[in-house]
Amino acid sequence: MKKIFKWASLGLIISLYFFIQPIQSILNHEFNVIGLNQFLAKSLFKNDESVASVPLYVKDYILKEDCLYVFPLTEEVCLPIDVMVVKIEEGQMEVISLDERFIIRNLKKHTSNLYQYVHSLNALGTTNDFFIVEGSAIKDIASRLVIYYEKI
Repeated sequence: MKKIFKWASLGLIISLYFFIQPIQSILNHEFNVIGLNQFLAKSLFKNDESVASVPLYVKDYILKEDCLYVFPLTEEVCLPIDVMVVKIEEGQMEVISLDERFIIRNLKKHTSNLYQYVHSLNALGTTNDFFIVEGSAIKDIASRLVIYYEKI
């Protein structure tokens, strides 16, 4: 019933907009356009995911040149960014995020598959003590790492 009402009101507004000049000048006002869009498109982005800067809590991390040494709280290897796995080798994997490539080294076991899209904070694999992330945009990852002092 709500969809029928929404489509009927949309059709009425569009027909009034094109055929009656005073209504066209009222609806062209900036505030009215915003209000109309909010009314008609309330649930347009209901199922979309939003991009957020989610911090990753770690024991410690060290940033040296193009290498980031991360000491996770558990044995799981996680990144604070969404990545896709493009290459898996023994003890390492290569991932891509937007237009940046990263190589993750010192892995004990891989839990993600080749060409799998992995959301941020989900495990890519496991490690014994630490893992190494190499790439050109390491500072973006390091800026989202938070040392969790309570666990230390």
